[in-house]
Amino acid sequence: MKKTLAIVTLLAGAVSGYSQGQVALGDYGNTDFQISVWSPVTSGPGVGTIVQGNSSAAYATAAGTAADIPAGTTTYPGSTPLGGIVADTTVSPSDYGDGNIWSVQLYAAAGTVASFSGLSAVAGSTANFFVNDNVVGYPGSWNSSAAATVPGVPNGSPATVAIAAWYNGNGAYTSYAAALAANEPTGYSTLGVVDLNGSPNTPPDLPGIGQPQTVSGGITSFSLVSIPEPSTIALGVIGASALLMRLRRK
Repeated sequence: MKKTLAIVTLLAGAVSGYSQGQVALGDYGNTDFQISVWSPVTSGPGVGTIVQGNSSAAYATAAGTAADIPAGTTTYPGSTPLGGIVADTTVSPSDYGDGNIWSVQLYAAAGTVASFSGLSAVAGSTANFFVNDNVVGYPGSWNSSAAATVPGVPNGSPATVAIAAWYNGNGAYTSYAAALAANEPTGYSTLGVVDLNGSPNTPPDLPGIGQPQTVSGGITSFSLVSIPEPSTIALGVIGASALLMRLRRK
């Protein structure tokens, strides 16, 4: 009986050690997944919104190659990919080239989820964007190739995942939620469903559009959006009201 209990205990420990599914966080050098995160767009219908979709812009890791895998047709007017430039002393939400002041994090949930609001931040999956430290800058990509463990999702089971990005203010905002609450630039990707895996197996790449590891949907490139301060909105309302009153008098 004691032997049986010992064996059961060991097996339970082994199952618990391998039960949690994982997904790789890499966004560069992959053959089946690569997206870009852009600064807020400044013209066209996308102003004031999160634009989502892969671009065909050829600013990527090698001359003549598209930044996004697969390449798409979405445009980001007046926007620039985050990071990719040498870090500097400027700490401003308009300094898009310094990857150190911009962060991403994996969001996930078990099974198939329809909207980003149904996902939760995955602990330990936060990364900053690349800066050009004498290597290719990988503009728009984050500096992590680690695997993230998604709580509550066992190996071989599906999870819905997405990427959220935000201005971290050089450490002032440690989460997407904190930056959003402070009206700093934030954004998130489309959603993709992937069957997770983990040790001793290799975790899958993030699910891109039409990629082998993607069960449904797919994560694409996206832009951040800047939310005006309440005072700015109030001034705009006052200005509009004054203009309407003036027109009525005429």
